[in-house]
Amino acid sequence: MPCLLVLVLLWGCATAPRPGSAQPRVLSNDVFPSGMRLVVREDSRAKLMTMYVSYRAGATDEPEGKEGVAELAARLSLRARHGGAGTPTLEERLVAADVTPRSTVTYDDTELWSSLSPERLARAAALEAQRMADPLAHVTEEDFRQVRAQQLDELWVSQESMDKGPSRRWLHEKLLAGHVYGRPAQGTPESLDRLTLEDVRAFVKANYTPAHAVLVVSGPLPLEEAKSEVARSLAGLMGVGTGAPASPVQHAPPPAPADLPESAPPVVMHGAVRAPQLHFLLTVPGRYSGRYAESLVAREVLKRWLDLSLGLDSLSFRRTATVTYQELDGLTLLHCSVVLRSGMPERMALHHVSSLLSSLEVFANGITESLREPVNGPRRIYQRKYNAPMPFRSYTEGWVRATLNKELELQERTVSAMDIARVVRATGRVDLGGIREEQVARALTEGVVPSYLEQYVRAERMRTLVILPEPGAAASPFMKP
Repeated sequence: MPCLLVLVLLWGCATAPRPGSAQPRVLSNDVFPSGMRLVVREDSRAKLMTMYVSYRAGATDEPEGKEGVAELAARLSLRARHGGAGTPTLEERLVAADVTPRSTVTYDDTELWSSLSPERLARAAALEAQRMADPLAHVTEEDFRQVRAQQLDELWVSQESMDKGPSRRWLHEKLLAGHVYGRPAQGTPESLDRLTLEDVRAFVKANYTPAHAVLVVSGPLPLEEAKSEVARSLAGLMGVGTGAPASPVQHAPPPAPADLPESAPPVVMHGAVRAPQLHFLLTVPGRYSGRYAESLVAREVLKRWLDLSLGLDSLSFRRTATVTYQELDGLTLLHCSVVLRSGMPERMALHHVSSLLSSLEVFANGITESLREPVNGPRRIYQRKYNAPMPFRSYTEGWVRATLNKELELQERTVSAMDIARVVRATGRVDLGGIREEQVARALTEGVVPSYLEQYVRAERMRTLVILPEPGAAASPFMKP
């Protein structure tokens, strides 16, 4: 074991931040013969350790008709009994060791993670190694029935909480219907009822392998100390000296959904909302495209478009509009929501959909044209009239640069273990700050942003949902066509 430990520690060297990088922490990045990837980050600013196992398997990997099996597998892994039948579950042992276990299942991955004090790392790593080696050890049919019932209860509660309009899940299902990202990520009551323990075992066998896993350990412990603790526990999963090496599982992200047919009408629903709501969903390339910076500019364009629209027609719109951003492996989703005035009839709500989309086309085209003007071009008519101090291109480039630089500063402060795992899977690299800087530099290259906006930020690509109040249905939380 000492020789194996030395080999493991020498497998990958600490990766120091490159000059000018926005990544101030010290990291190591190792790929082992089993295909498992291990990232250890020393973060002196943190108080707790985080152990994060990310499997490249999520809702988009579920077999047709078995929606919810990924979530069920993650929950059941905490019921594993590695000491044998009748012994304490993994969850009970983690809690007894003062380790807080959590799990999150997304469309693209399954995240099993724990928060713990630094002195608990060795124990937590040993327990996590047991789960990785046998995720469903001695899980029984009774465990399965209990966990499935709990998941069903939570699913009903989440549906019953939609009293202010659609949740993110609901937007996926309604506006991306027929696409893998439109599937119900936690399943449906009907799909959960159909699942069996054997379905869960099959999903785990196919997807909970070392080659699917990225393990990120982050916290205040010195890098080599943390790496040594983890290596002792995970040595049996690294595949050192066991034959031909395996490569990490490579993920081909789902393709983008087809553009909407020309003049496709908005989806109109009724629900428990007090005033009509308009929801616009724009799909642009996702995490694996490397076009993160361009998508941020698109988000800023949408924000400015809504701010301008609400300012010009304060009688129709309440001062309630938001733009949210969701980055997935295959898509980035930009969701714009607008609340209209109470009592507005359906006819007027639909008129505002058409009016807003027309104004988006004009606004986005104006931004694109301004970025293609000569650098020292003349000021436009209204700028000369009001004695604006700079050509429109200079102004536009200024807020584009400010937007991207602000995001780089935010990334420097908030990079999480989850972010690291996803970027490692997409790029093979751990220096997220360096990657983002490169993406921003490319986006600021002449012609890149205007071409991107011209291709993706178009009114006809907007997927639109209109939610109207349902008279007498204030107590009913469910949306109905």
